[in-house]
Parts: sequence; structure tokens; C-alpha cells
Amino acid sequence: MPSVDRASSAKMPPIAHVNAADLAPGALGACFHDGAAAVVMTGDPGVASLWRSFARQNVDLPWQAPLYELSANLRAHDDLTETLGDVFYFKPGRHAYIARKIEICAEGLDLVARPTTFHGVHGDWTMATELREACWRFAAAVMTAIAPREEKHPPFRAVVQQLKYHESVAGHEALFRMVHNSLGSWGRIGYRLDQRREEMRGPLGRRGVCDALALMSLIPLLRGAIDGLNGAAAHLDPRGNVPAGYKLIIKPHIDTRYFSALCGSRHNLRTEMLISTES
Repeated sequence: MPSVDRASSAKMPPIAHVNAADLAPGALGACFHDGAAAVVMTGDPGVASLWRSFARQNVDLPWQAPLYELSANLRAHDDLTETLGDVFYFKPGRHAYIARKIEICAEGLDLVARPTTFHGVHGDWTMATELREACWRFAAAVMTAIAPREEKHPPFRAVVQQLKYHESVAGHEALFRMVHNSLGSWGRIGYRLDQRREEMRGPLGRRGVCDALALMSLIPLLRGAIDGLNGAAAHLDPRGNVPAGYKLIIKPHIDTRYFSALCGSRHNLRTEMLISTES
């Protein structure tokens, strides 16, 4: 395990490893300050325990539920990061999952979960108090470890997300087609625009440029030329390179949350951290 001492900044790898036993105030913040882009936290049996608790308590998971049940548990918002409940979200190159999202926040001396109740074919489900408190303790421990050692972390909300990705590329494509097919004519045009925006690579993927090219690519006479230009630009963008046999389903992006912690088992997926080599 690398030291989190400030003197070791020259040796801090892009992806650092920290044992949960060393998760002291400011420890993770020191890693990021010294050059780490991500931290792998090991040795915490509580994370696996949390996952098992969700699996045991939550019988009607959204990816097993009928669409009618799924829609009843959605708390929609224009900003996806604010959307809660059961989410069916498939946007080519940006999102491709079915998920359950629960927000936990402190209100006075109480911890409140939103949504408070999920409806399913086996009855209603409410997040147990013990599970809610365990999730909050984990989030608070990470927040304390990220904040500067001398400072207290600001008020926060913790969002627990259970995401399910399809097991095959063909399955993803089928779900994308279903979403596209459910839209009206103008909605389908917007869907294709979003799809083309996410396909733009390298310098063509910059905001404004990708919007203009996506719009122009709807014109049949221009699409071939734009595809050729995009193919040339792809050679300047290593972010889209994937191993043989893999397909990129989510475009590289920056998460806007204060921190995101990933755990789980993904035998069919790879999640990678892109490290800039620029000085």
C-alpha cells in the first residue's frame, strides 16, 4: 500500500491502493493531492456486507420488474443525477442501465431515505433503518477521509445506486431500439442527434462542434463526409480504444459528484479510469 504522506507525492501512482484500516481523516484527500486519479480501497468487509444486505432485503429489483412497476417507482428529474427511484435509462454512448437509486440525507437527528417506499409485485419495500445507517456511516467515513485533515467535510447527501447492465452487446442494442421505437417522430430525431453527438471523437467531440456535426449528419449528402472525418479524428483520441472483442457502451466522462465509489461483480464489463499523461 502506498504511503499517504505528502513527501511521497513523486511516488504516488495514478491509481493508489489504501487499506480500510488506514482510512484516517484526510488520508484519501492526501492521495488525490499527491497525484492519484483514483483510489482502490481494500480490506473493508462492510462493503460486501452492505451489498448482501441489499440483495436480501430488496426482493423486487427493478431489472426483474414489469415496466409498469418500474415506472411507478420513478422520481423523475431533468438532471439525471437528481433522478431517484427505479430508472430505465438508455442513451447510446452515455448511459445504458436499469437502476435503483436511493438518496439518504440527514434531517435533524434522523436519516431520511428518498423514495421512502418502493412498490413491487411482492409488496412494498422500505429501506431498513440499520441498512440506511450503515450506508450513511460508510459515506461519512469516505467524506472525512477526502476532506482536508484540518477541516470538517461540508453537509452532503449520500446516494446508493444499484445498477444493472445487460450481459451482452446484443441485449444493449435491443434495449436501445426499444427506447427509440417508443418515441414520436420528433423524439426520434432528437434521439439520433444525441446518438451522433456521442459518436464524435477527438477534437470533433468538443461541445458545440459535436452538436453542429450531429445536426449536419442528418443530411444524407453530408453524413458520409462527416463519418470519414470522424474516423480520421478517432486516431487522435485514444480514449475510444478498446481491447479486441469489446465494445464501448459508455463514452468517457467526468462524474460531477463529490465522489463516486464503485463495487460489485462485472464479469462481462470493464470500467476503466483514464489517466492524463499531460504535465
